[in-house]
Amino acid sequence: MADETPEAAPEGGEETKKKGLPLMPIIAVAAVLLIEAVAIVALFMFSGGPSEVKAEPGVVDELAALEEPAEILVLTGKFQNTKSGRSFMYDTEIYIVTKQKHFDTMTMKKEAMQASITKDITTIFRRAEPSHLREQELATLTRQVSAALENRFGNDENEEPFIQEVLITKCMEFASDY
Repeated sequence: MADETPEAAPEGGEETKKKGLPLMPIIAVAAVLLIEAVAIVALFMFSGGPSEVKAEPGVVDELAALEEPAEILVLTGKFQNTKSGRSFMYDTEIYIVTKQKHFDTMTMKKEAMQASITKDITTIFRRAEPSHLREQELATLTRQVSAALENRFGNDENEEPFIQEVLITKCMEFASDY
């Protein structure tokens, strides 16, 4: 084993050629990519660029505008409640929400029935339990006022109520027996 000698180099002085990356396909791919890039840039330059943007005025959908909600002040005033044994006054504002198409009709109806509406609301406040008048959301009072107003105003031609919502925006309690 020690006698073994490495194989002798082939005679004639030829060295083994190292095989590297094939140069010809790489040059061909690079040339094709360069030609494509030049063609795309030339196409965009000579096409004239993007067209100008022209804004059209907004189209107003009149039917949708008539369905938008509108608020109407129905009543503002001070109402008394003595159910707790003491006399309290409630400074109150009540709005109704209706569709924009019913705004004029509802305004005229409200003005024509102002005394009846005031009587209904006054009755509700006088009969209300003190706990209902102190609720955070005034849910009970809102339901009662809503039922009274819906009864007064009725329904539209499609048998839908004119009133979508009743908003009691202010209901401040003041002691009035001092």
